[in-house]
Amino acid sequence: MVSSCNSDQEIKVDKDALQGTWMVTAAKLDEGFYRPYPQILEFEKDTLYYKNFEDEVRFKNSIRFTNDSIKLDSISFPIRKFYIKNGTLNFARLIANRILHAEEKLDIAKLDTLLSSSDWKIENKPGIYRFNSREKNFQWINADKTYSKYCYELVSFEGEVFLLKKGNQLACDRDYQFIEQVISYNNTGIETYGFSDGEFKTIRYLSVPKVNNIKPTDFQLCNKYLNKNYPPDRYYGKETEYNGGLYHVRKIFNEKYKVPHKNTESGIFQVRFVVNCQGKADMYETQAFDYDYKLKEFSSEIADQILEITKGLQDWIPGRRSKENQAIDTYIYLSFRIKDGKIIRIYP
Repeated sequence: MVSSCNSDQEIKVDKDALQGTWMVTAAKLDEGFYRPYPQILEFEKDTLYYKNFEDEVRFKNSIRFTNDSIKLDSISFPIRKFYIKNGTLNFARLIANRILHAEEKLDIAKLDTLLSSSDWKIENKPGIYRFNSREKNFQWINADKTYSKYCYELVSFEGEVFLLKKGNQLACDRDYQFIEQVISYNNTGIETYGFSDGEFKTIRYLSVPKVNNIKPTDFQLCNKYLNKNYPPDRYYGKETEYNGGLYHVRKIFNEKYKVPHKNTESGIFQVRFVVNCQGKADMYETQAFDYDYKLKEFSSEIADQILEITKGLQDWIPGRRSKENQAIDTYIYLSFRIKDGKIIRIYP
């Protein structure tokens, strides 16, 4: 059991309602789309401090309230973007809740040992978690016994314990997942409180027998929250390119594509896919248009052939996030202009 204060009523924020510490878990980037954003907000009189979980101040704002706006330093925001409902603070795009108070003090070392002693399954969720306390990483195991690799850390803040999942197959200092506050644990289960399915809720890990004969997945997203419906993810290629450039792609298709006999089909065939931070490609989708960009379908002898050749392109140079100079996942488009069954142009 934990102590908390929730209300179904939407509460307009003011200076008094915000005072104290809030744990940010997510940023709302679009309707129904959230991305992890773990940090601490600490409101102290007329100042807002942004902290990490080491209690270090990253930066701060002065904060002022009027009837219709909140002013952070010199920038004003409409007051309607700031409210508290069901104990959850919506602070512009940031989603936060108060830190809960576990009934008993939790021992991080014992919890870490427990995590490694078993495989774990979140109640009513697919997949199995296998934690390695020595390496500080975990495997998320699919039903087909392939796994994706991530990192984790148990951290303490204000006397409470938090499970911080992060990283990917390349590094541990990036690509955070939704943070969870650990509430209780025993040999058969671990209870946390965190953000899942668009809301804060209790999350239960159940101990399960260890899964045998697992193997790494052939393709793992480095950012598991990549979203094709979010424009910055979908449209900005971020310098992803094929080794040898588009010239090499065209050369491969000139060698491998066979024009179907007596085919008179014309239009544009498009393949969208993801190149991950390792330069591997997967998650293919296709669509086709006529020259007036009205949806159409090509015969399988064209569509299947182009898709299979595209899947064989596995020598990609991954895009990079310029600020951190990190390799990232990106969406890529290849468009094929077709006339009478022949590919007459290939372009991004």
